[in-house]
Amino acid sequence: MTAAVDSPEDLAPIQARTLFVMQDGRLTAINDVGRPAPPRCFLSYTASAVTAWTSTAVPADLADALHRWAADQPPATLTETVGPPADVVRLLARHAPVTQSFAGPAFAVPDSAGTPAPPGITLRDCDPSESSFFRETFPEVAGTLAERQPAVAAFDGHRAVAVCCAARDGGEAYEAGTETLPSHRGRGIASALVTRWARLVRARGARPLYSTEWDNHSSLSVAKRLAMEQYAVNVSLY
Repeated sequence: MTAAVDSPEDLAPIQARTLFVMQDGRLTAINDVGRPAPPRCFLSYTASAVTAWTSTAVPADLADALHRWAADQPPATLTETVGPPADVVRLLARHAPVTQSFAGPAFAVPDSAGTPAPPGITLRDCDPSESSFFRETFPEVAGTLAERQPAVAAFDGHRAVAVCCAARDGGEAYEAGTETLPSHRGRGIASALVTRWARLVRARGARPLYSTEWDNHSSLSVAKRLAMEQYAVNVSLY
């Protein structure tokens, strides 16, 4: 089963529902193991609009003000580096100062994306029973492999040297999470893994999504190599 092609305006709310647990449209937690606290405001810029989601920690009147601010904003140029808006920082300061923020592009992995594994590297799908493969090099993955399906890994001999798994599982979409050992970076391994992982996600009838931060140049290079389709810029403010 293959997921339908979505417009950027469709993908932005789908990604928000994938990244976060929501109640009545408000963010209650990050959709991850342990349910960490979400950002107080999550902004999604597409080519046609800006949308704001706010956490349940934000008072209702302030949430309304943030939503009105977003509705009044012009569309963004997605190739530009969009950062935390000063107006939103000031609005949130009515509740509490912004202590941390993250910003970066969001991509859909296209069906045509594909790249082979480099010589000497073997790719394989990994189910929850195979967590022992990751204990040496990726212990966090080993402890949460059941919650991060589908998962694929790259092996150099018998050693796992890179992994791509579901950093977020929203049912209708999955967010990719990748990690490569420093000794094996720059060889195209992550690109090959994301390709394979995306096919597994589509086999579940879901959308494979990929997002990163502006200063994560390795991650951005994977998106470029696979000709990923950027649909939004995300800004998270805590």
